[in-house]
Amino acid sequence: LSNGYSDHYNNYYYNNNNNFEDHNYYFDYDKSEEGDLPIFLSQPQSFTVEAGQSVTIPCDVENVVTSKLIFKKLPASGGREKLLAVGNERVTRDRRFSVDGSRLTISHARPRDAGTFLCMFEMDPPIQLTHTLDVQFAPTIRALAPPEQQVAKDTTVILQCKAQGNPEPIITWSRQEGPLPSGLPTEQASDIPLGKSLTLKGVDHHVEGTYLCTAHNGIGQPASAAMTIIVEYPPEITTEKVRGRPSPDVTWTRDGVPVPDANMDTRLHLPRHHNSSNNIHMSLSRAAHRHALTINNVSEKDFGAYVCTAWNTHGQRHALIHMTGLPETPKVTSSPSGGERTRYSFTWQTESYYPITEFLIKYRKTHLGAWHATNRTIVMAGSWENVSRKVATKTVKKGSPYFMTFTITGLEVATDYVAVIRVRNKYGWSAESPHFAFSTKRAMAVLSSESGARSHFPGSYTSVVVTSLTLFLIHI
Repeated sequence: LSNGYSDHYNNYYYNNNNNFEDHNYYFDYDKSEEGDLPIFLSQPQSFTVEAGQSVTIPCDVENVVTSKLIFKKLPASGGREKLLAVGNERVTRDRRFSVDGSRLTISHARPRDAGTFLCMFEMDPPIQLTHTLDVQFAPTIRALAPPEQQVAKDTTVILQCKAQGNPEPIITWSRQEGPLPSGLPTEQASDIPLGKSLTLKGVDHHVEGTYLCTAHNGIGQPASAAMTIIVEYPPEITTEKVRGRPSPDVTWTRDGVPVPDANMDTRLHLPRHHNSSNNIHMSLSRAAHRHALTINNVSEKDFGAYVCTAWNTHGQRHALIHMTGLPETPKVTSSPSGGERTRYSFTWQTESYYPITEFLIKYRKTHLGAWHATNRTIVMAGSWENVSRKVATKTVKKGSPYFMTFTITGLEVATDYVAVIRVRNKYGWSAESPHFAFSTKRAMAVLSSESGARSHFPGSYTSVVVTSLTLFLIHI
């Protein structure tokens, strides 16, 4: 033995250096004849158990001599060997260890029990057998980043976790609010010695949320750690939305003049507490995350450029909303394939609070001809033709959607055309519709009709008088 000495009568004295024992053990060993030496029947083995299970280390032997079988645990790296049992006597104070002849049993194995175990007879030379034990245990994980980080927009954020477990855990990433930001894998290996990491570059409000790093190794339940990212950024105004952190302040102007931050009749200057709410012409309100500017009894005096301004400590943004009496851009609803050889019937719809008084259709051939230049072919389109018609005011209804139709005659057979449509009310012309491609029929026509313009309204529509308008933006 390494910690002891023998006398001239083959008695051996062991100096116990374990932390918990303060006494020595004495036993003898036998310098037997060569044929009487003990022989281990077991072979070196590797044992794998999960934490909490029991395992038996076998050291079966024949030719048992008077020398006692010794059980030790060898140091892993830089430590000291630990004497566990001599013969049938347990030396360690850890009651989870028990010895029964040539077998050592460990109950409720712990991760620290993993290592190399030595069975030996103190002979000259020593006779010994080694076994290895691997104790697997469920993963644990901890975040190496703060549990909550407030970061500025466009910065880079690195989230890190450190996991332990046997086998070595795999770390996956997820976000409580939904999928990870686009382009990020759910599983990442990292060369950072402290653990696995997730890098978020150029962050904005879309990456906000609580991120989970989860370790799993097939033993027990996965373990997770959470880290929350809060992105601070200047206000961003989109259609009907105002976002920002800290929560932005919002103001309104019309044609550069501030809209009072109170319920106020901007024409009569009636205060908020005026008895009749119907007399309140323009009012501002905020409910939860919604900012609203409400205009009652809209008239042309209310037309203008309304600007919503939102700001916080990181900056400010503006959104422009035009209130106008012009008609909406027409939307062509007819089929691109015409049913007649030399004529085509357009149908379209638009919206206007005020009556439509006129429309304009511009059309031309898509391909008039082509000529070839060096390495390219140039296609020539036809020239624009204009057709406009007045709309009889007796057929229109104020505030209604307008469904209109008109038939163009004198077209060429089996020809492709493109057209745009505009409509007009007393405040002016609408924007042009998107280019609309259509074609005439390639077969003989069997039906003809008179051209003309008309404006009609389905029976399901009734006259609507707009008495108020609300412009609103929502911030989240």
